[in-house]
Amino acid sequence: MKKTIYIVFAALAAMLCSCEIDWDKTTLSDSTAYVVPVVTSVGDIVVNGDNSGEQVTFLWSEASFGAPVQILYSLYFEKDGTSALAGTSYVNELTLTKADINGIVVNSLGVKANEAADINAYVEAKVANTNTDPVRSTNSISFNIQTFKAKLNFLYICGQFQNGWDVANAPQFWETGGGTRIYKVLIDYLAAGTIVPGEDQGFKILSQRAWAGDYWGYDGLTPDWSCPENNDKNFQFGSAAVENYLITVNLGKMTISAEGIKAISLIGEFEESGGWKNDVDLVYDCVENVWTGGPVTFSGGASEFLIHYDHDWATKLGTATKASDDVENGFELVEGGENMKVPGDGTYLMKIYGNRTPMVIVMEKQ
Repeated sequence: MKKTIYIVFAALAAMLCSCEIDWDKTTLSDSTAYVVPVVTSVGDIVVNGDNSGEQVTFLWSEASFGAPVQILYSLYFEKDGTSALAGTSYVNELTLTKADINGIVVNSLGVKANEAADINAYVEAKVANTNTDPVRSTNSISFNIQTFKAKLNFLYICGQFQNGWDVANAPQFWETGGGTRIYKVLIDYLAAGTIVPGEDQGFKILSQRAWAGDYWGYDGLTPDWSCPENNDKNFQFGSAAVENYLITVNLGKMTISAEGIKAISLIGEFEESGGWKNDVDLVYDCVENVWTGGPVTFSGGASEFLIHYDHDWATKLGTATKASDDVENGFELVEGGENMKVPGDGTYLMKIYGNRTPMVIVMEKQ
């Protein structure tokens, strides 16, 4: 596919000229004007709970494509043939914390926590904002890393779904794993009401429960849904929004995506379901950041149930046999898992924590 880039430059401070450059998906052999980056070596990296905030800077020489264009560099880590993007930069360096490096190595390259491993690193360069093929650095470097088990980081989400952008009670949500820099949260996007044409039903991602820290809207993270800009630069789904969304934020790639879900519900052997016939919808509490279902009553030894998406069997959450490390009396849910069981006859209030991976269920006997 061809991409055309227009480069405008000043000539003699009084005249503007434009020149048109055609970029094909090229390789270095196509042009002797290309200069490929060379990566500078780094020392071995030891990561632990005390130094995880320390920084490591990766350097490489500047690339050139024979014209004054903006170049996007991508740094990759590699082990045993598997590569993982460490980050991108528009300059010839990238600084990462040891915690970030540890997260990429453990979560993307399969190195176990508290073990040592040799990692390769290389850089790719391409003309920014085009679909041209990147060129890879002439070399790769190797460094040894001693990993550790990282704590989960968290973000906050604030929006109209809280009934008015209540930043002091912005729901908290967690990384999918320590250092992944990927965060997931399940919210009721229309909890504050339906979308009115011309009004904003949007949200932002925050680093803390205040507008003083880092926060991101449409300009800060790149969404993968159709998201027209508006004055506040909020993320928004527009007039086609459904009731609920499982939102995924990737701070490593600076992207945000969402799975629309019309309903989240319970179904099973409890009386209110009539023997696996009727769904009981879960209701979202944005202050406690938990989904509640019931109370529902189990009797006569009947004890099984599941969680549905969209009132059908295409997506179900079940199993709940592994105790949660983070939520008291909670059990981890498994997508596609087996039927869950309550401890015994009685009436239960079900609470689903959709702000962590895997999601967690608490069965509160009333």
